[in-house]
Amino acid sequence: MPNLSQVIKVFVVNIYLKKIARMKRLTALLCLLYAVTFAQTSPPKIFLNCQNTRCYDDYVRNELSFFELVRDRYQSDIEVLIMSQTTGAGGRNYTLTFLGHNHFNTKSDTLNFNTRQTDTEDMVRKSLLKTIKQGLVLYLVNTPFFEQISFGFPKRKLEEKAKQTDRWNYWVFNTGGSGNVNGESNKQSLSLNSSFRVSRVSPASKFIFSGYHSQNQNRFIVNGEEIKVKNINYGFSSLFVKGFSEHWSVGGFYRGFHSIYQNTNFSQSLAPALEFSVFPISEIMRRQFRWVYQAGVRNVNYIETTVFDKNQETLPYHQVTGIFGVTEPWGNFSAELSGYQYLHDLSKNRFSFELDFSWRVLEGLFLRFSGNASLIKNQISLAKATGSSEEILLSSRQLPTNFRYGSSFGLNYTFGSINNNVVNPRFSGVD
Repeated sequence: MPNLSQVIKVFVVNIYLKKIARMKRLTALLCLLYAVTFAQTSPPKIFLNCQNTRCYDDYVRNELSFFELVRDRYQSDIEVLIMSQTTGAGGRNYTLTFLGHNHFNTKSDTLNFNTRQTDTEDMVRKSLLKTIKQGLVLYLVNTPFFEQISFGFPKRKLEEKAKQTDRWNYWVFNTGGSGNVNGESNKQSLSLNSSFRVSRVSPASKFIFSGYHSQNQNRFIVNGEEIKVKNINYGFSSLFVKGFSEHWSVGGFYRGFHSIYQNTNFSQSLAPALEFSVFPISEIMRRQFRWVYQAGVRNVNYIETTVFDKNQETLPYHQVTGIFGVTEPWGNFSAELSGYQYLHDLSKNRFSFELDFSWRVLEGLFLRFSGNASLIKNQISLAKATGSSEEILLSSRQLPTNFRYGSSFGLNYTFGSINNNVVNPRFSGVD
């Protein structure tokens, strides 16, 4: 029978062996963590996913030559989803969403920056590159590449700079014009366009007043006979909206225009409006689902007597518009449904639908589709007299119709090397 000292020795040895086993498991776990952390032996692969926004691919590829820029999101370690929208000052607000894949799949981030309307293309692309660099730092922490990064921070001034105020108080003014002339022996065309815009966009409200003027002149000589057609259009529009929460806004619209094509000497309409956003309006860059309802009156003076024997009339109307859209790494989808109806005669109405879809089906395969369709029963401005063949063929007079549609689609497939980062601009832009 073992004595007490032998029992104690056996007990101590068992404890020691258990400690060794636990240390072996801990060592194995640490080795595994080390292997996972430093498994990245080559720079991360980056995919720039630009959603209806120019992202200066060649410039970024040249400036970030340390990384591997691939052409498909499924081959990337880091996906940069780049989106933008117009700001109140006429510039753009860019949102960059960084999405990690593979061993970075637990990391994500979102950064923003703004550009001004007066910024040059070089200023915009430098701001974009700077923001991309800032977002990539997150993914290089705890990798062998982190020690190769250098940082620079601005020095703090002894005296704090006085806060700058906006002397324009959010007001922005813009005006411009364009024109072109084309000609042949028996054909000449002249086009002149001008526009202006006044806006004040603040976090709480938005006011926009804009106008345009366009003139198109065409001259043809057919069988020795000269044919001239002139088409003039101009108009004004204004809106005001004030937000009360992330979901509700109230405001109104004013519209006025002259159109020879639509037999309208001048038309003007005024309507208060209400908007409800299902998703918070702050999420509009990634998703939106909004309904806008407006009800008002429209006064119209016609150039010629209409098919309803009218030279002038004032009509009540209402309109409801639904807008849905999502932007995701796989692509984007947006749809708009609108119904317009005259209240004095509900049979005079128009229903319109627009669709835009872009989908990265699989590696290298892209599908794009856009379309629109309208059911038209409210052509109250059609002229009673039939226009000449020249006016109709040159699109200077509107024809009666019950519907209108249009579409575009595309499919392309790319294959080959996914890691070619070479930028060679020679002979670019030469036909």
